[in-house]
Amino acid sequence: MLKYIVNTFWKHDNTIKWEKMQEAMDQLNKQEFSAEEVFWFAIDENTHGAVSVFPSEESFIEYKEKLNEMRKESSSEMNISMTFEARGLARVTKTGV
Repeated sequence: MLKYIVNTFWKHDNTIKWEKMQEAMDQLNKQEFSAEEVFWFAIDENTHGAVSVFPSEESFIEYKEKLNEMRKESSSEMNISMTFEARGLARVTKTGV
């Protein structure tokens, strides 16, 4: 089964506070979340990117409604907005060292 990748960019109204971002990730880790891995990375002071790796497209589709609810809530709480989203099946991968 092929992994499913979701890549998003998020614009923050204010400078990113990475400590608060870590707190948000810690809360996410306590919830049921079907992504196997999630990475948040800095693009600039007011923009971060996210890469989420789901075990399959089906797992993403099953979780999509809850994900959209979480995005809406966090967007409001953190004064951020999604500016880009791309997603698709991982056709070629490289793992390990």
